[in-house]
Amino acid sequence: MSMNPAIDAFLVRLRQWWQAQDQELARLDSSELSRIAQECGMSAEDLTAIASRGPQSADLLYDRMALLGLSRADVERVAQGLMKDLQRTCSACGEKQGCKSDLASRPEDKGWKSYCPNAISLESLVRLKGHFPA
Repeated sequence: MSMNPAIDAFLVRLRQWWQAQDQELARLDSSELSRIAQECGMSAEDLTAIASRGPQSADLLYDRMALLGLSRADVERVAQGLMKDLQRTCSACGEKQGCKSDLASRPEDKGWKSYCPNAISLESLVRLKGHFPA
């Protein structure tokens, strides 16, 4: 979860809602969808795309971060909101199968850097870790 309790609570509610009503976003009028998306710091299109992928759409990011020795708190110490950007990018990524396979069978292989849209950010975070107050 993020370091913001309000966002954490919202994400929990969003996950519960998504599981119960898979198609609810499509039923919202555009102004309500835009309002919800704005509260999440993204466009309505991004929110719709991420919601369509399910509540675990960024889980591979957390697995990769764990392998790199990064926590969500480490990311937020570098830049507030960066974790949300990493999650959004991972959620929208089209390389899920390759990433999942690499994490399962070759977790130490550096090949993930060639397809991961978060690779540069994650590598930078590894280099910066420890340079910001805890």
